[in-house]
Amino acid sequence: MFTATLRGMLAHKVRLALTVASIALGVAFLAGTLVLTDTMRLAFDQLFGKVSAGTDAVVRAEAAYSQSEGISTSRAPIPASVLTQVRQADGVRTAEGSVSGYALLTDNSGRAVLTSGGAPTMGYSLPADPALRGDVKLLTGAAPSGAHQVAIDATSAEEHHIALGSTIKVLFRGPTQEFTVVGTVGFGGEKNLGGTTGAYFDSATAQQVLGAPGLFDSISVSADPGVAPADLAQKINTVLPDGAEAVTGATVVKESADAVNEDLKVVTVMFMIFAGIALFVGSFIIWNTFTMTITQRSREIALLRAIGATRRQVNRSLVLEALLLGIVASAVGIGLGLLVAKGLNLLMAAVGFSLPSTSMQVEPRTIVVSLLVGTVVTVAAALVPAHRATKVLPVEALREAVPGSGNPSKKRVISGAVVTVIGLTGLFMTLYADLSMMLFGPSLLAIIVGVLMLLPAAARPLASLIGVPLRLRGLPGELARQNAMRNPRRTSSTAAALMVGLTLVVSMGVFASSLKASFGDIIGDSTNAALFVTPSSSQGPGFSPEAIKAVQGVPGVDKVSASGWGQARFNGADSSYSAVDPATATAGLNLRLSAGSVSDLGTTGIVVAQSAATTHGWKVGDSIGTEFAETGKHTMKIVGIYDSKGWISDDFVISIAAQTAAAGPQLINSGLVTLLPGADRSTVQKAITAALADHPDAKVLDRKGFEKEASGFIDKLLTFVTVMLLLAVIIALLGIVNTLVLSVFERTRELGLLRAVGMTRAQVRAMVRWEAVVISLIGALAGAALGIGLGLALSQALADEGIEAISIPGLQVALYVVLAAVAGVLAAVGPARSAAKVDVLKAVVAD
Repeated sequence: MFTATLRGMLAHKVRLALTVASIALGVAFLAGTLVLTDTMRLAFDQLFGKVSAGTDAVVRAEAAYSQSEGISTSRAPIPASVLTQVRQADGVRTAEGSVSGYALLTDNSGRAVLTSGGAPTMGYSLPADPALRGDVKLLTGAAPSGAHQVAIDATSAEEHHIALGSTIKVLFRGPTQEFTVVGTVGFGGEKNLGGTTGAYFDSATAQQVLGAPGLFDSISVSADPGVAPADLAQKINTVLPDGAEAVTGATVVKESADAVNEDLKVVTVMFMIFAGIALFVGSFIIWNTFTMTITQRSREIALLRAIGATRRQVNRSLVLEALLLGIVASAVGIGLGLLVAKGLNLLMAAVGFSLPSTSMQVEPRTIVVSLLVGTVVTVAAALVPAHRATKVLPVEALREAVPGSGNPSKKRVISGAVVTVIGLTGLFMTLYADLSMMLFGPSLLAIIVGVLMLLPAAARPLASLIGVPLRLRGLPGELARQNAMRNPRRTSSTAAALMVGLTLVVSMGVFASSLKASFGDIIGDSTNAALFVTPSSSQGPGFSPEAIKAVQGVPGVDKVSASGWGQARFNGADSSYSAVDPATATAGLNLRLSAGSVSDLGTTGIVVAQSAATTHGWKVGDSIGTEFAETGKHTMKIVGIYDSKGWISDDFVISIAAQTAAAGPQLINSGLVTLLPGADRSTVQKAITAALADHPDAKVLDRKGFEKEASGFIDKLLTFVTVMLLLAVIIALLGIVNTLVLSVFERTRELGLLRAVGMTRAQVRAMVRWEAVVISLIGALAGAALGIGLGLALSQALADEGIEAISIPGLQVALYVVLAAVAGVLAAVGPARSAAKVDVLKAVVAD
């Protein structure tokens, strides 16, 4: 049986290659994801290790709680007086204070040196002791010394042609200052730190511009020869005041790497979802392939049964074939995974999410997981067809194997209808009743599963309807329609793979279109602004509060309502919050408070969203326990409850003064500008642009410009998601090719007879092509309809977050359907040629 299995596989090389390709592409996505994330983790580990290579111990303030923000945990500064105590501890060779913070470089023309993918623009103190710098090396020039010198990362210097001796402006949270570039900095073999820009100052200057005199962010310590880092940290802890701690440099590196890896989990999960979709679509092809081949091999299987093969042996033979197929395809997929990883990295860079990388890392886990997943999916998809094969009776060897109609059973139709109704009921209950939104996802999944179960019942009428225009193409078109209708189960299984891919693509398109359409409503309903001050980079962390001050002095400006954001714990749960200026918030924002007033915020007040207040039973006057990582626990009093989510989507709003007191000075994320009566908006916008000339980290936009920029970012994300989902569509098209190839083989006698009665080769090719178009359009139309529904449901689910407009991109959806038909024609090129080459005499006399 083993030999027969191998010979059966190798006897149909085209079928084998197409099936292997469909599995391998899905496995390649999975392997590529694992390779890319492992590579990124190693790259960050190496970068953090290089930066901290010369530090044996770090003294820092104890965090109120571990709250990760990108690459570090927020902590309060430590008094400079602690440095003297640390230097006196046993085992300390040298110790220096360290300061870091927001610093945006400008080029020789005063333009901001912006990063991509939201990478921070940072300033640092450069240790005077070279040993404490680790692998932070001066590549050219000298270390900065004095209040007007800076060293910058080598990438910024090279890409923006900033030569040594140049005078540039550097923007901080405080006033902008001018510095002379005296050196360029690298990090081991890298010229920038993970895509960030870097400005380096001496310790005293860094305290002035990045922090505050008399305070450090931390203290870096180098040990005497022979003193272990752990022993050094222990000795330093004995002399530290309450609220300070000493840890090893390796601990800090691990904490930073762990924080980044936690952030990278989002990327990993996202890619894993796309890989799962690709494998899911591939499973349809495996199912269809085994179902068709078993039907075609019914006489072969019957002969095996007739000469003594048991049902168990037949089942084992087919499962073994699936097992071998899965192993081979998974191995090919692992090899392709390296190319996929590089492609994913390039795609992320293209949409503005560039990440540091190193040589590609293929961990043993990647090989094991990819082989296991690819093989299990293949075998699982083949189990039911293999079980059906055991039901072939020996008597089938005496008759010609003619494929059945494959009509769906009533039981399947009823089950599909029930599952669909359950999904729809759950969906409507979550959207319009009080059912938990946790059931929203399962309800969508139930709808998709239900539609997949019902698709065979709809395949025949759909094929008949789609095939009506094909009658105009004469006999080939009519035969193509009938061929698609002949076996609705097979047709639906082939179309289902394409349907799943297009459902996801269309649903994302509808959601993105609704999101963009909602921006106008959000801006109009929740703001009174005529102009908007925003970060120069759409993914930038924010801009200096000094920019708001500059705008406030522009003639024609009435008020500028600044807002920021942060993270803290409210009532024991981690959450983001918005920070506003109580004096100007009501001028720029329409929060629609149902109780209380924003002007009462002060430094201890908080405004909460109506949804949060309802959930917790809060009312104005109640107190909320709040905890900030930098300063610990606070008690904040509810001074207002607001209904309007849109511009501000957080459940909690505090004042900028409260944020500064509890979390330290922060950047501003936006400024809503209202104008004096009679002021010309265009004139004021030009004046604000001029006022921001010294603040290139900020820019001013009118409403249309703001909507356009926001839409551009959404379009980038949509492009990214669409490209990810296209792999599933490609796999689905391979399934159409596979089905047609098997169908041509199955209909050899039929094709020969058609040729014998006068059908030309061109007509045979046209018939196969039109059949592919019918199958593609069934999948495309079903996917478009289901995708529109899911996209609208997703938009409705987020109505409380401000997505209230509904928009269906009709032209885009129609384009997808047309492209699916074109792709069907392309998929049929090979099978159509094979069909046209069928030998008439051999086909007619075939057994």
